[in-house]
Amino acid sequence: MAEEKKPKIDLKARLGKTNLGGATPAPPAGIPVPAPGAASNNALSASTPQSSPRPPNAGLPVPPGMPVGPPPAMGKTPGLALDPSNPLAAAMQRAQPSQPPRQAAPAQAQRIEVDEMAVQVARKGAFRGGLIAGVVVAVVLGVVGFIAGGAQETSKGRATSVAHAKSLAGDVQKARDQLKTIADKTDEGRKTLGQKKFPDTLGKDLGGINVDFDGGKLAGVRFSGFSQDTASALIEFITAVQTLNDRKNATVNLLSRLQKPITDTFNAGQKVNVSYVVLVGGPKDPAGNPFGVLAPLTKPIEVADPQRLSLPAELEATNPLTGGNTKAPAYKGGPLDKPAAMYVIPKSVNAACPSETTGQVAQLGGQLSHLVNDIRGENPVPGEVQEPKPGLLERADKLIAALNKVQ
Repeated sequence: MAEEKKPKIDLKARLGKTNLGGATPAPPAGIPVPAPGAASNNALSASTPQSSPRPPNAGLPVPPGMPVGPPPAMGKTPGLALDPSNPLAAAMQRAQPSQPPRQAAPAQAQRIEVDEMAVQVARKGAFRGGLIAGVVVAVVLGVVGFIAGGAQETSKGRATSVAHAKSLAGDVQKARDQLKTIADKTDEGRKTLGQKKFPDTLGKDLGGINVDFDGGKLAGVRFSGFSQDTASALIEFITAVQTLNDRKNATVNLLSRLQKPITDTFNAGQKVNVSYVVLVGGPKDPAGNPFGVLAPLTKPIEVADPQRLSLPAELEATNPLTGGNTKAPAYKGGPLDKPAAMYVIPKSVNAACPSETTGQVAQLGGQLSHLVNDIRGENPVPGEVQEPKPGLLERADKLIAALNKVQ
């Protein structure tokens, strides 16, 4: 038997490039049509040298000129593996349709068993954590609210403090006006007293004025906007005003008590009354020196005209050494070896021995001056190193300015 020739493979027919426009003709009778898988295997075996024998299930070779179906890549063999070294692998790869995604199998339900004790522990831990978180949030919100409320309260407090400062400034101004009235009336009374006249209306005028500025003015006052100097000046001013009110009341009482004796003294000052005499011509002292005794007359002598003073011939006085009354002739001149009586000028007596009424006049004058200086202040005496003392009027002006600056 002659050796058979290996059939040639028509690549165009195998790739389906013949009769592109028409249907593929049926194979001649008597020739079996290879299965798609077999044809693919034949194509791969023809194009790729095989080192192993053909598998038993491989298809028969296709005679030349016979059309074949589409390559296995175009058929229903999705799991076919292509050899990268095969020249037809690229074409078959392009012709291979995309594979639909595989649908994942549904997950099977699983049963999970949880320990009840673990659930309770977790629940307690969650409750404790939630409680702590709630407390922390509450504290934070409380702090924020406190700060916001504090800021609002501070703003309201400052506004109230400014209003109180303005009100106090008005009260200080009223007190200043009253102080000025007291100083003016007191100064007029002091000048009247210096003219040997008693200020009859001064006690009534001062008694009707009361400087209304005491500690009650500070009740309920908000000091948040006050400076330390302003608050100190305010307290010092209140203390000084109360001290001045006490001094004014004491002056009113003194005026009432001294009005009659001082008035009588001033009225009697218009007359010259001889009230004292000097008794001379009596015994001498142990050293042999003559001396005189100042003795009050039992009856003062009224003198209408000092230029025409007329003395009685005999004067009666009370001897302060013996306590008895003594009569002696009025001295007219001559030796002093006999008892005699000389009258004493009234002015010298008042100058050497001021009467009680005279001291009261001086006391009243000093009290009036002190009251005026407390209000108006004291200037340093020329030639003396002394700082000026500000009065209540000046202190009131500074305090009013400081209160108006509160904000």
